[in-house]
Amino acid sequence: MPEITPATLPVGALLLALCGCTDPAPRCTIPETRDLKTIDKLIAQSQTALERGYVMRQTEGSGVNFCLGGRQSHVGLSFCTDPAGRREAVAIDSAAEKRKLASLEARRDALLATINARMAACGQRS
Repeated sequence: MPEITPATLPVGALLLALCGCTDPAPRCTIPETRDLKTIDKLIAQSQTALERGYVMRQTEGSGVNFCLGGRQSHVGLSFCTDPAGRREAVAIDSAAEKRKLASLEARRDALLATINARMAACGQRS
């Protein structure tokens, strides 16, 4: 057994620190994780829509409004459009939304099975 002296302690500490920085298992790239995040977001939106009974939709501003002032001056009246549009509540079809939610949840389960299989193949656990 080698003898530990005060001069070898810093070298040993450096080696231990470097060993702690290494990654014990290689990481796998699993592209399905991006799809899983998207599907989770869509599931949350669908659940919220079912709870509320409506969704908020952005409508285009196609009308003409009377605005006070113009680009160069702040006096007088001019015609201007509303490019941003507005948000309005739109009722949902509950049955169709439930079918969509069931389909998304089934897709999520299939993605989880694929992700778990790929992680197992790489030697990782979920």
